[in-house]
Amino acid sequence: MRYLLSVLLAFALIAMAAGQEAISYEVYDADLAHHEIRVVATFPALPDAPLKLRFPQASPGRYALHQFAKNMYDLRATDGRGRELKIYHTDVASWEVTGHDGQVQVAYTLYANRADGTYAGVDNRKLHLNMPAVFIYGVGLEHRPVLLSFRLENHPDWQVATQLERLDGNRFRAPNYYYFFDSPTMVGEIDRRSWQSSSDGRKYNIEIAIMHEGTDEQLDKYAESIKAIVEEEKAIFGELPQFDFGKYTFLLSFNPWVDGDGMEHRNSTVCSGNGALSDDGKAMTGVIAHEFFHAWNVERLRPRSLEPFNFDKPNMSDELWFAEGFTSYYDDLVLCRTGILSTEDYLSGLAGTVNLVWNSPGRRHRGPIEMSRHAPYADAAVFIDPVNYANTFISYYPYGAALGLCLDLSLRNRKGDLSLDDYMRYLWQHFGRNEIPYTVADLEAALAEVTGDKSYAADFFNRYIHSSQLPDLKELFSEMGIVMRPKSPKQAGFYGASFHHTEKGARVQGTVLETNPLYQAGLDEGDLLLSVDGRPVNQDNPFDDISFEPGRRYTIRFIQNGIETTGTFTAAQDTTIELLTAESAGEKTNRASLKRREDWLSSKRR
Repeated sequence: MRYLLSVLLAFALIAMAAGQEAISYEVYDADLAHHEIRVVATFPALPDAPLKLRFPQASPGRYALHQFAKNMYDLRATDGRGRELKIYHTDVASWEVTGHDGQVQVAYTLYANRADGTYAGVDNRKLHLNMPAVFIYGVGLEHRPVLLSFRLENHPDWQVATQLERLDGNRFRAPNYYYFFDSPTMVGEIDRRSWQSSSDGRKYNIEIAIMHEGTDEQLDKYAESIKAIVEEEKAIFGELPQFDFGKYTFLLSFNPWVDGDGMEHRNSTVCSGNGALSDDGKAMTGVIAHEFFHAWNVERLRPRSLEPFNFDKPNMSDELWFAEGFTSYYDDLVLCRTGILSTEDYLSGLAGTVNLVWNSPGRRHRGPIEMSRHAPYADAAVFIDPVNYANTFISYYPYGAALGLCLDLSLRNRKGDLSLDDYMRYLWQHFGRNEIPYTVADLEAALAEVTGDKSYAADFFNRYIHSSQLPDLKELFSEMGIVMRPKSPKQAGFYGASFHHTEKGARVQGTVLETNPLYQAGLDEGDLLLSVDGRPVNQDNPFDDISFEPGRRYTIRFIQNGIETTGTFTAAQDTTIELLTAESAGEKTNRASLKRREDWLSSKRR
């Protein structure tokens, strides 16, 4: 979907050279109080055949199906002379217009009331547009240039922020549909901060365009945090990407009238949250770090399975454990390297990721490649029947982050000075910089090149990527002067168990994990737990107050689907871990471990 810049521009030049006219869209602020805009699209210089129209069903950065067409209505079409044309609804997201004279103008109303990175939201404060959720397109016309104009008759003072090329006033251009649909746009009262960052002899303008309720001082401090993130991530790859039109834009909304989300795009990112800017300048910096890292990893260093992105159906990929997961590993690491997170806070967050992946039964059912392939079902997909994901699925975000951690520590603990930074930089230079799509096999071959050890690379991929094993994390952390240990070594554990206590018993909340001892007893979501070894369990005697002895067998009584039954389980030690520096854990360390930790967590900016 995000073609090479050279290809993007080449398509535009070819289209112009061939005399192909641009598709144009006009957006009118029609009835924003009721979340409606009016869109007018003009398709000129058409061949003598019916015009086929489609509304996208997938969106950049999302991998599941989204029925955006459901919010479009009052569709009308006329030809170049203003005559009404017939429109045939041919499938759920497709239409056909016949009898035109070589030009078709389509007008429709769009209802939009979810302002985030996936959908669209319009009201008396803004237009917050994710393009696939807003604009119909002409089939077969995807490589034509696209013009976009905003007709803000009721809000003449509103500003526009977007990665699209600005022409004049509120007019913008994209070289083709692929770039257009990848260019979210905000319109409203926008606060801005900008600065320049140098890379490879070029200077790029980095811009913050934000809708917020905070103060200028808060925004200034926040801008400094984002500057630090930009420079820290640039240091990892050794350079910035060659941003189109010399600009990268952070499209941010922090106010009560948006929904929380973060979504990467080629030369911009959307981050929204219904909180506020904070005095410490840390609001959603983890999301910022994640999405900006995608400017390299995903936008240009891109899986072959997602090239080109298909807007008409879900997109499946084998590589999301790397594309999304390794990015997730780096987001908090970058915050630690910039000083936004302390070492202690970073290790605490890292422990949460390790606990999720380490204790999840999902690895019994799928490895990281299969987890990645499952994205069309899991990535904001919509369904109403229950699923067993708590037992069978680990999101490729934390799973991939854990794998990134394992590879980083493994490389750092080998002889020499290698790290995951070196691996990412190699991939950038050989794939991302020239936008050559990669496969899983390419990732393995790259690891062999970086380490000079094909057997090491093959072993890592066979064990942890093609299978679902995890290395000895305790040993890997120990070499970094970090202690991985049980958080509650003397207690029995019921990882993931949750109850709502009532007078009659304790109602099971959520899926009972296969790794939870209560699973052995047959306890399931919605059951009412009555007693443990004859001791009542209720609001006066909560389950968490019971002292369980690891290794001992217990009997429970519970009601399942109206039937009272019993079951038995053997209590097991709590498997929740914590991560501490050796010093804070009161353990000895050595100079080599401390140096490895310093190299890992310290800033790489010069």
